[in-house]
Amino acid sequence: MRSTRVSALVRFGSVAAVAAVAVAGALAPVTAASAASKHHAHKAPTNILVKAHFVRGSQHKSDVINGLLRSRHHGVAGATIVLESRTAKTKFAVVASATTGVHGQVSFTVTPAAKTAYKLIFKGDATHRASHSAVIILSAPKKHKK
Repeated sequence: MRSTRVSALVRFGSVAAVAAVAVAGALAPVTAASAASKHHAHKAPTNILVKAHFVRGSQHKSDVINGLLRSRHHGVAGATIVLESRTAKTKFAVVASATTGVHGQVSFTVTPAAKTAYKLIFKGDATHRASHSAVIILSAPKKHKK
């Protein structure tokens, strides 16, 4: 029988290689599971555009607040949008909610009694991230002197 001598460096290298394979094998399922959970948790970004104009024929007593919920340059249909408002003496509070149309559009009619700030909020869903619009400020109708 022939005996071969193996150097200590070769033995150490073999042990290190076996250990590296064992660690990589143990980490692979964890890495795959975390990558899968991140993939499923990815939600598309959204943004809400807001615009207001007065209602014709109402002597500028009412305003319409129009919103457009978009994600990746396309309207998001069937999403719930909340309208929040506040005056100088109050905090933002929900005053109405509506569902977006087929192209992501939504509108609210308001009649502010005082200078009021409004914003639109989308709370997100299973596939889209939450977002909110810019704040717009509408004034109460001016009283005319007679």
